[in-house]
Amino acid sequence: MGIKVAAVFGTRPEAIKLAPVCRMLADATDIVYCGIDTGQHQHLMPPIMDRFGVPPAISLNLMTPGQTLIELESRMLKELSAVFRRESPDVVMVQGDTATAVMAAWAAFHEGVAVAHVEAGLRTYRPQSPFPEETFRRAIATFSRWNFAPSVTAAQNLLREAVPGKIVVTGNPVVDALAQILRWGLPSKTYFPIKEKAFRIIATIHRRENHPYLPDILGALDALARHPYVELFFPLHPNPAIVQTVHRLWNESPVHIIEPLEYEAWIHFMQTADLIISDSGGVQEEAPILGVPLLVAREETERPEVITEGYGLLVGHDRDTIVTTAIKILRGQVRFKQGSPYGDGKAARRIVYYLLHPNAPVDGLSM
Repeated sequence: MGIKVAAVFGTRPEAIKLAPVCRMLADATDIVYCGIDTGQHQHLMPPIMDRFGVPPAISLNLMTPGQTLIELESRMLKELSAVFRRESPDVVMVQGDTATAVMAAWAAFHEGVAVAHVEAGLRTYRPQSPFPEETFRRAIATFSRWNFAPSVTAAQNLLREAVPGKIVVTGNPVVDALAQILRWGLPSKTYFPIKEKAFRIIATIHRRENHPYLPDILGALDALARHPYVELFFPLHPNPAIVQTVHRLWNESPVHIIEPLEYEAWIHFMQTADLIISDSGGVQEEAPILGVPLLVAREETERPEVITEGYGLLVGHDRDTIVTTAIKILRGQVRFKQGSPYGDGKAARRIVYYLLHPNAPVDGLSM
């Protein structure tokens, strides 16, 4: 007799990283799969679950205008608990460190359902960086029967914390997703601006901890966009704090402000860049695979392999540091490693194997 697995997601990164896992869950003969979408990022949610052939069976649409994070979390806990009682899954799978992930894990715990955490063990050990994600992911570790770590470093964090669940280094399924998307190829209707200057920079900024430093970071991007050999594109995150600051500071800026792209288009647009500047966790994973130099606009990262293994550089939020480092890259004075520190694209296969074989031994801390 098989098991029933409910995969819960609600944001763009969750959907991207869980899509290949959900596809494999749906294909497994010993698993009954159920996808649940909370709607946390309804306006940004890519059609990637449809693309992988695993659209959610249940859509909760929990977002309402003006809703606070506390109000959202309260609704999630109530609604997800009711869904779990009705659907009776054996396992609830969550990914990452979102409100959807922590509330689904918390609801599963209350309902006596085992939790499987994908991308477990990321840490900065500073509750405010990133806030609230650092606390969310640490909380999920206390509920999880399976901790599927993307790297040896993440697994070692969990070992030090003596978490109660099994720790397995699987790699990150974003590698699986990205490999599949690259095999599908560029969508024929996708349009990218023709490269007009020698050096293209794409920048994304959205993290809450960077909001106080937006004038410094946006000032650096504006300065780079004024360089005679640089064109700079900025997909505008819909957070009102970012939108208002961007429009206030960049009233006459040469930065090209664009709407967020669908995920497949975004991947292919990143491929056109000579440099990416971002505070996004997903971009830290994607840029090295695409072979694009990366500057991480944060003071620290829970993905230290990107920095320590030479895939990117931390530049924080200091304007001069961002500008001078980017110019060095433009001049060819800085080199970056290409590839992925997060596995070989077989994370989904490993995750499903350990769900079906919960007593299987873990072969050390390696994939």
